[in-house]
Amino acid sequence: MQRLEAALAAASADQVPALVDRFVATELADGTPLIEQSPKPGHSIVTFCYRGAGAKLVYLAANRLTDHLDPADTLMRRLDRTDLAVLSVEMPNDWIAGYQFITPPAPLPSAALHEPFTARQLQSISKFIRTDPLAREHLPNKLHPEQHSVVALPDAIALPASSRAEGWQRSDHQITTPVSGSDVPVTVFRHPQAGADAPVVLVLDGEVWLQDDLLINSLHQAIGTGRIPPIQLVLLHAGGAGARQLDYACELDESELLLEKVADVLEGSVSAPWITAGSSLGGLFAMLSAVRHRGPIAGAVAQSPSLWWPSDAPMNPVVGRWFTEFADAAGASSPVVVQLGLLENTLATTVLEAREALRSRGELIETPADLVRGGHDIVWWRRALPAGLIAQLSRFN
Repeated sequence: MQRLEAALAAASADQVPALVDRFVATELADGTPLIEQSPKPGHSIVTFCYRGAGAKLVYLAANRLTDHLDPADTLMRRLDRTDLAVLSVEMPNDWIAGYQFITPPAPLPSAALHEPFTARQLQSISKFIRTDPLAREHLPNKLHPEQHSVVALPDAIALPASSRAEGWQRSDHQITTPVSGSDVPVTVFRHPQAGADAPVVLVLDGEVWLQDDLLINSLHQAIGTGRIPPIQLVLLHAGGAGARQLDYACELDESELLLEKVADVLEGSVSAPWITAGSSLGGLFAMLSAVRHRGPIAGAVAQSPSLWWPSDAPMNPVVGRWFTEFADAAGASSPVVVQLGLLENTLATTVLEAREALRSRGELIETPADLVRGGHDIVWWRRALPAGLIAQLSRFN
């Protein structure tokens, strides 16, 4: 960037567009952001680049790097006489995040500590969110039509090994959830060698994984190499943000009824071992099910579980319902894989305490993908979930 700015400063006005074109065609040829070695050991300088003549203001919105209460803090710098806006940050080499750009017509307010950016203001800028078209990787975004752009530094969690899932039998069903009363789809994939007693993997927020074949492809590869037995993969769709808050953060009798409704669609597979898996509130449900229903639920994989629930102040680390039920449980909990983004500041303390509580009772299953330099973010959840499920399912080989 320093070389580019020096060249721009020495160039005439008619030379500037060609200099920017050459920079994009060469320095950004392998995709964005631009990643350079930092003088600080174990770190990289990451430069985000947005090109667009119509956008006078550009802000970076990166998961847990941008302060969502003060998005103006990541205002990108427009290079003089160009349509290029840039922002450089220094990050550890194992960082991974989803990001987008915000191109509002007017400056976003800078938030003082006593005047945070309000939810209404955040909603008002959603129509100005943009995908980075030059990003190396894009992912569907269930909350917004613009895709997630992905930045993954050299030592970030890698994509799991996978092979194209072929021969799986798909069936589609629908249930009514017991708390919100939402009619939600249930999608079942059976491996061609899976019998009625094959392990069941129940994944919450299943619509996410229906759009992303990495999960089923990685499980298919693990089955083919003999690491895990053939399985039945059950994707329980959420009924929207409001519904999942009710359905996943539910009471014992309600979670039992929800599991029974899902079991009904499997037609005779209720005696098979079940593994529950989910992220955020889905991770909370998975952990609660391992404590509450440790007979049918043989294990769980919880990613960034919302262990603050229930609380009037979810932004503060608190001991939530799972800790209470875990401490009061008669007998052992089913084994749990607990995965966490180390940049989830308000959640990290509570989740790390939960990991230690499980470890002290010999009920924590650990994988190399459990602690990730990331935020509350689908971009690493998708890479880490297969490792957690394989660790659980290998117990049934």
